[in-house]
Amino acid sequence: MESIGDKQVVRPLLLTWKGLATGLLCAAAMGGALLYTAGRADATPVDVPGIGQFEIADALAAQLGIPAAAPELAPESAPQLAPAEAPAAEQSVLETFEFRPVTIPGVRTAEVPAVIVIPQAAAPAAVPELLQAPEISAPVPAPAADSRQITLAGLGDFSVPNFLPPLAGIPGLTDAAVAQSAPMPAAMPKKSVGQRAVDAARTRLGAGYSSGAVGPDAFDCSGLVQWSYRQAGVELPRTSYSQLSAGTPVSVDELEPGDLVSFYGGGHSALYVGDGQVIHASTYGSGVKISPMDNMPVTGARRF
Repeated sequence: MESIGDKQVVRPLLLTWKGLATGLLCAAAMGGALLYTAGRADATPVDVPGIGQFEIADALAAQLGIPAAAPELAPESAPQLAPAEAPAAEQSVLETFEFRPVTIPGVRTAEVPAVIVIPQAAAPAAVPELLQAPEISAPVPAPAADSRQITLAGLGDFSVPNFLPPLAGIPGLTDAAVAQSAPMPAAMPKKSVGQRAVDAARTRLGAGYSSGAVGPDAFDCSGLVQWSYRQAGVELPRTSYSQLSAGTPVSVDELEPGDLVSFYGGGHSALYVGDGQVIHASTYGSGVKISPMDNMPVTGARRF
């Protein structure tokens, strides 16, 4: 038979087991709710004394007044720092002391230094190859023209093949090849002072004779000699006797054009023109003319 004391001991035990069962059921319900909402909303970890830690939705935790615990960061969720970019490879300028030719069209060929920029980290073995200047072929000379110009009077210029021989002797035709192949004309020998005096005297052939006249329209014998040499740039004495006393004596056998020939003891002057002839202002009615030297007695000769 159960006593009153036994009833008083059993009642608290029943209450304790009922409270534990109720807590377990609540925990199970909360666990089910947590499992239902775990994949659908953000969760907050909650510690249940005597049971353990569970996660409930953040919205439910806010309604129950449960503060949210700081979530642990998973290793893979930790912010990843971007790797620092590697510094750009430094560069250095390697400069040779050799020069290579560079041709600038229309100007000329110039020498420029060979400068190569290579990375500083390049292997030393690669440097000699990089410093080799590129081969530049020598300029090819322009081919010779295969044609030349000819000019036809009244028609104009035309091109003809260069293999044609120079076209010479055709009236009205000028060929550049003829001008190039023609020899340079020999320089004319410089005239002597005497020859220039004779040439001047020839321009007065036919001029009249007059005693004491010195030209240019009329002359006496010494006047013609003085005027002719003056045209050649040499000044002679005025009279025939004084002319015979000037200059350099020369024999008759060595006479040259322009030499003074004196006749009649020095009273008459003439200029030697060659081939045994003289030009002189002879006398009245005859004037300036050319005569054989043998027609008069020769006294002497002078060269100026």
